[in-house]
Amino acid sequence: MLNVVFFGTPDIALPVLNSIFQNHHLLAVVTMPDKPRERGGANTMTPVKKRALELGVKVFEPNNPKEQTFIDEMRDLNPDIFVVFAYGHILRKEVLDIPKLGPINIHTSLLPLYRGAAPIERAILAGEKITGISIMKMDVGMDTGPVYLEVKVTISDEMDSIELKEKLSLVAVDAINVVLNRIENGLIEPKAQNHLLATLAPKIQKEELYLKEGLKEEMSLKVRGLTSYGGVKILLSSGEILKIFKARPVNHVNSKMLEIHGGELFLKAINGSLSLIEVQLEGKKRMGCKEFLNGYSSKIN
Repeated sequence: MLNVVFFGTPDIALPVLNSIFQNHHLLAVVTMPDKPRERGGANTMTPVKKRALELGVKVFEPNNPKEQTFIDEMRDLNPDIFVVFAYGHILRKEVLDIPKLGPINIHTSLLPLYRGAAPIERAILAGEKITGISIMKMDVGMDTGPVYLEVKVTISDEMDSIELKEKLSLVAVDAINVVLNRIENGLIEPKAQNHLLATLAPKIQKEELYLKEGLKEEMSLKVRGLTSYGGVKILLSSGEILKIFKARPVNHVNSKMLEIHGGELFLKAINGSLSLIEVQLEGKKRMGCKEFLNGYSSKIN
């Protein structure tokens, strides 16, 4: 049983957090600080913090993990290992050197492909059919450390980024259990990445969330790839924003940007259109396209 400090923030990290708690000695959890609500009221804690408190585990929320106070607190814990999964901060060498058996990171791509902040979204946007989980030993570079284990995952034709995150989070549980057990027993050594094959997965920018007319296949990939960012957006003639969460590429030819035909709503593409399946008008709830047309067809000109 290893003495583990877990670094993580969003929902995707919860299955791994639960597994470490069950199988090892979870000394503490490190997560991002609470966020203030836009309209006042209590601050919003991260999913990882909420779960750690339920488990009775000590929580650290440094504004910046470079702070000397935080570094000293981590040293005092005397951990065997750090496990980092979607934490949100880059860790400096002084922090990485603390655990006796090293820091390990769970990365949601098959390294050295898609190094960076948005590997799940970038893989879908690129039309990849295969991605996976990499368990690596961390160094000071961005996802450049040697890899203990990789597990491949298939991206189905209709899978969006939220669904892929959920699938990868479950795969990560088995992968981290294997790696931690082998590290504990001295049965595994990480292998260096081939840096010549590296590709990057930079953070999604706000302007990328707007869907422009293009090939229907590429537009469909953008809808699927950016669901985890609250959907892609188009601007209606009324000036309102319509978010698109699910759509499928079809051969229907539009005479204008948005067109209602046969009870369906079609968005124009260069080589056909997208049949919109799930949408949200700004200020309204997310809904199926038929429900949207029943209440808001007047918005489509």
